[in-house]
Amino acid sequence: MDLEKEDQKLAPGRDVLLMGLIQVFVLFIGMYSYMKVTRFQVESTLSLKVSKQNFTKAKEVVNTVPSEVVWNEPASAEKAVREYTEFVVTKRPWLLSLDRIIWGLCFLVPSYFFIRKISRIETAEFTDSANGRDILAGVATGFATFCFVNVASSLIFFIIGKPQSNYLEIILTKNLYMNWKLLGWTLLAIAFGAGIFEEFFFRGFLLKYFEEKNLGSIGLIITSVIFGVVHFNGGSYVAPILLIFVGLSFGISYLKTGNIWVPVTAHITYNASMLLAGFLLGDRIS
Repeated sequence: MDLEKEDQKLAPGRDVLLMGLIQVFVLFIGMYSYMKVTRFQVESTLSLKVSKQNFTKAKEVVNTVPSEVVWNEPASAEKAVREYTEFVVTKRPWLLSLDRIIWGLCFLVPSYFFIRKISRIETAEFTDSANGRDILAGVATGFATFCFVNVASSLIFFIIGKPQSNYLEIILTKNLYMNWKLLGWTLLAIAFGAGIFEEFFFRGFLLKYFEEKNLGSIGLIITSVIFGVVHFNGGSYVAPILLIFVGLSFGISYLKTGNIWVPVTAHITYNASMLLAGFLLGDRIS
């Protein structure tokens, strides 16, 4: 055991390279799987929407959504995603929860297989105990991160001007104001769903992998950058940069406590704070 640790100290570059390759491979599988499933979800949901509309107003809506989405054509793909996003937020908000479950399966299953089973690296467990102090630490971390991001983004946007948000942010902000039903589904999906699935992936698998190799500091930086990049979805380029700092905050809370429920609680608090701000302020949040 001591010889193994000594070997790791002598060759950190080799370990980082190996871990990087495994994690890139896992990310590729996750992104590819999620993209394929999401495309099917968008197409099937839009087809169902059009079929129901055609049942009542056939001639008026036949051409509102393309019968087949051409994903390699930006105009066709963007139109389909916008149609789907608006339909989900305004008519079927429960699909937001389904999307988080799909994300979790696409990323956590290959992570478990390649990182834990093949690489034999210990990962965070749902069985980690969380006392009141851990929960409080997570809530404090999440809310402090929320305040920091909002102050930092306000200063940046004051200097460079506010960029265009992605369509999901726009449609959510537009419809979330005092909408209890939408708030409930978004808290379930975006706060709790994303908080649990994303933290187990980014901190429980990826960062834990580095920590097990005594490379926690390097892993903190790498996984935080990955966290920011993965969250880029066509809106502002400032957002993923700020989310790198969010990832750093959640990662530090995990390395300091060794308890996955601390960053999970922080992530839930951070996302819930964003949603509650939208619920109370509506378009004024922008």
